[in-house]
Amino acid sequence: MLLPRLDEVRRAWTAFHFFNTLLALAFPVIRSTFLCDFVFATEGNEQCEIDSREREILMFLLIILAWKGRKATNWMHYVNNIFLFSKIAGMFLFIRADILAGIIYILACLIITVVFPEPVYNGPEQVTYFQGEQLYEELTKNRNTIWIIQFFTTWSPECRHVSPVFAELSQKFTLPNMKFGKLDIGRWAKEGERFRVNAHPMSRQLPTICVFKDAKEISRRPLVNDSRRAIPFVFSEENCILAFDLVNLLNEQKQKKVGKTSKQD
Repeated sequence: MLLPRLDEVRRAWTAFHFFNTLLALAFPVIRSTFLCDFVFATEGNEQCEIDSREREILMFLLIILAWKGRKATNWMHYVNNIFLFSKIAGMFLFIRADILAGIIYILACLIITVVFPEPVYNGPEQVTYFQGEQLYEELTKNRNTIWIIQFFTTWSPECRHVSPVFAELSQKFTLPNMKFGKLDIGRWAKEGERFRVNAHPMSRQLPTICVFKDAKEISRRPLVNDSRRAIPFVFSEENCILAFDLVNLLNEQKQKKVGKTSKQD
């Protein structure tokens, strides 16, 4: 997982990230400071602090986050995983410590989720957005162009996390005869069936990235086994470049472009 660039850090400075950081840190901070006595009810001379069971739960949370970090597509995906699992642990910890504090925490999580949803990627990209049968028509009409296509849905969080990676790849590998595109198969379900991508909410095929050459699919991720189950694939930039052989495809298309120019001269 690559470290964030400065422009990526700036895009991450949003209300969504600010308030979710507060929620993620709420329990350990409150439980370890003077705020503990004001938030949690204590009996007699009982000291308000993190107990052994809470410490075990927090350690288990760190283990989960370390494991999830290995499967994150990029650092923003990892940050969102931290928010998600920290809030789940926080709900359990707050309820365990004080039922009223737990209810308030859960309500705060729900309100912030509604008021400050996860921002959609809006950075630079060189991506064509297809609608309906436009992709099929383009593939059959222009066979000299290699197309790298992401099949996605707007409601899938995994698709949102892959968007910055796909945009970065489009910036690095786009040529006049090698292009990147997207098709929303949540909206155009029949096209999902045409290209054999399952858009069911429980499907593990979202997102699916395919490479088309001469109007034929030459590679896709995730792969689907004989049982029609998707084989997990981490859509990091490095994995995508290797899996789709983008460097060789780029050089191949560059050579074709040079050869065509030489013949015209």
